Amino acid sequence: MTRRLPWLLLSLLLLFLSWRWYTGTLAVAPRELDNGASWTPSACWFEVPAGTRVECGRVITRESADGGRHSLPVVIVRDSWLRNDPSPVVFIQGGPGGASGLDPLTISWWFADIGAWDLGRDFVVYDQRGSGLANPSLRCPEVLSGMRRDLQLPLDLHEENERYNGYLRACRDRLLHEGRRLDDYSTALNSDDLADLITLLEPGPWTLFGASYGTRIALETERRYPQLVRDLVLDSVYPHDKDGFLSWPMVLGRAIDRVLESKGRPDLNPRLAALMEQFSEEPLALETVHDLSGEAIDPVLTGSRLYMMLFAATYSSDMAGSSGPFIEELAAGDSGSAMLAGLVSFAIELELDATFSEPVFQSISCREDRIQETQAYRTEAERYAGDNAILRDMLIRHTPAEICGFWKSGKVAAGFSEAVVTQKPVLLLAGELDAVTPVEWAREMHGYLPASRLLIVPGGGHGVSVTDACTMIIARRFLEEPDAALPLHCTGDG
Repeated sequence: MTRRLPWLLLSLLLLFLSWRWYTGTLAVAPRELDNGASWTPSACWFEVPAGTRVECGRVITRESADGGRHSLPVVIVRDSWLRNDPSPVVFIQGGPGGASGLDPLTISWWFADIGAWDLGRDFVVYDQRGSGLANPSLRCPEVLSGMRRDLQLPLDLHEENERYNGYLRACRDRLLHEGRRLDDYSTALNSDDLADLITLLEPGPWTLFGASYGTRIALETERRYPQLVRDLVLDSVYPHDKDGFLSWPMVLGRAIDRVLESKGRPDLNPRLAALMEQFSEEPLALETVHDLSGEAIDPVLTGSRLYMMLFAATYSSDMAGSSGPFIEELAAGDSGSAMLAGLVSFAIELELDATFSEPVFQSISCREDRIQETQAYRTEAERYAGDNAILRDMLIRHTPAEICGFWKSGKVAAGFSEAVVTQKPVLLLAGELDAVTPVEWAREMHGYLPASRLLIVPGGGHGVSVTDACTMIIARRFLEEPDAALPLHCTGDG
């Protein structure tokens, strides 16, 4: 037996080396397309979980006569050690300007989710141009530091907006001085990048899994590159025919109403309006909280900040559900509750998210929204402001058009705002209480997409695929058999 041991060890070593060689042959090799877009594999910049086959690299975007080129980080999580999936799933982040979470600290969440979802497919995550770990990656530290200071001051609505616009101007001026092009960001360009990514890695139809603004990129890719799309999973859909500027009065004005009505408490609206008036006249100093960096913040609550805090809560089903009791607590004079502290911390984390690209958001929004239709906007604002005077000021005196007046970022192609219609299977995921991309948008899209399925999560907020596990159980069934009957029901309890 002892004589055979060296041979056995040698055989195992040869088997291991053969295995490493074979899996190495499956890795996507460097490649360049005729349009100049290219793929370069690289070592992963994070720790890969044991037993997981992962490939990392960067896509260099195609050559453009109008803009620069971008380096986009890509992570491929393989479903099998023995083969590459001919039809992967690619996740398309929202925003515009949202990071996909590919940094070493956040990527572990992706591995946990992909493992839990068990979709049976290769899963690809990447950062869009200008965001996350892309190069260049545009940020506005002037805005973040300014907002952090301002949240601790008793500013009125007009002064707060003027200061915010000033921070944005300073950011824009710096970016232009650095040679950055603000007209190099659009949904069409993001679609081109995604099409090149697919063609470089595994040509031929993929599943496009978009969230929020990412659903618009998915739909644009289906319109421009249908041969690359197998089916679509659209979470919190943002259709092309829903303009960000013209829909803002409805989005903001209906946000809290929607939550209170779902809980049978529309009677709390007058109390909310009264609280907003109260804190506008006498701002309330709140207890110290800490942002994601650990820095202490002593926030001051004003009327408009109260409303925006409740608006932020609609991103989370758990937070949204506490809006009614919170209004009652505050009306009763309780300003030191754990509920208030939780809402304040949540809102500040969203507001001061250092991973978010404000320049990309403003560039795409100002380019694609119908900012020039000011009268149509005012009509909508008057309609949704109701009797709430402060909400009316928030909608009418301070509009997104102010920013776009100085944030010049190009024009959009004719026909961009037309709805995208496809015969392919589409799974629509929506949260009942989502204010940002209201459930009505998903219902409308379901009506004109013949092969679509609609799943509405009761009590769900924005991005239900992240917050409600049952959505991805149903998505897995959809990906296995898009035409099969689906249990289109979630309890909304996660």
